[in-house]
Amino acid sequence: MLRKVRDILKTALITGVVAFGVFGVGSAHAQLIKIWCTADEPCGESSGTTVDGTIFEAEANPTTPATGTGVFKPFVRVQDSSGTQSGYNTDTGNPDINYDTKAGLWTHSVLFGDLGTVDIGGLSYYQFSLDANENGNAGSDANKIDLTAIQIFLGGEKLKTPESFGGYTGTQFDGSAADNELAGYAPIWSLDNATNGDVTVNLQASICDTAGQCGSGKGDLKLFILESLLKGNAEDYFVFYTEYNNVGSGFEEWNYLAKSVTVPEPGTLAMLGLGLTGLVVFRRRVRHS
Repeated sequence: MLRKVRDILKTALITGVVAFGVFGVGSAHAQLIKIWCTADEPCGESSGTTVDGTIFEAEANPTTPATGTGVFKPFVRVQDSSGTQSGYNTDTGNPDINYDTKAGLWTHSVLFGDLGTVDIGGLSYYQFSLDANENGNAGSDANKIDLTAIQIFLGGEKLKTPESFGGYTGTQFDGSAADNELAGYAPIWSLDNATNGDVTVNLQASICDTAGQCGSGKGDLKLFILESLLKGNAEDYFVFYTEYNNVGSGFEEWNYLAKSVTVPEPGTLAMLGLGLTGLVVFRRRVRHS
């Protein structure tokens, strides 16, 4: 899989040069990325990359070990049955004032400093996973949804509960983030931007190698965003806004790769403990003397 991702990156770099030469920054162009499980591209191999290097990849979605939302640990969940839906993570408990966001345990604020990174081909990426849950058999159009927008906001305390400070403003579902703000903050990155144009990701929900064994709490899509594209402070609040089309009655939820905390090895801890003990004994002897 790593070799495939490297090939994708190489193609993306070439495509990016061509795109800049042909379209120029700010020109209107569209890209459709299909993330399906097929005979030619099994689950875990279907992927696509935007001009700015953002990678979308189908997860293999193994049937074991057993998973669930409690294992997946999302930070935002969105659900509506009208055909389109949108929403973002927040600590506000009222779902009626932030579009189709589902309030509860699995929708909450996130600090930018909590996000971890992964190395792909020598480049550092932030990693996110989408668990999509819609009706329909794996091979039917009823099982395919469109992810039409991703916008990321970074900022101060207002982004912990944006609805209290003006909420989300601007035009939705227009293939652009040009006039969008959240609590007065403009997105620091958007999938639809001057480099990428209007991007739509068409994916199966839920992707599964074994029919009937992939429910909620199992990732369907991995998203990798270059670390260099997201600039902020560790104490900034991180808000992840998304839009979808052709959805049914199910819900979509996202998680993120958390920053790992380095824990000293047991031997190191023991040596540290002995060192502290020795220091205490030494100080007592000095005081006694």
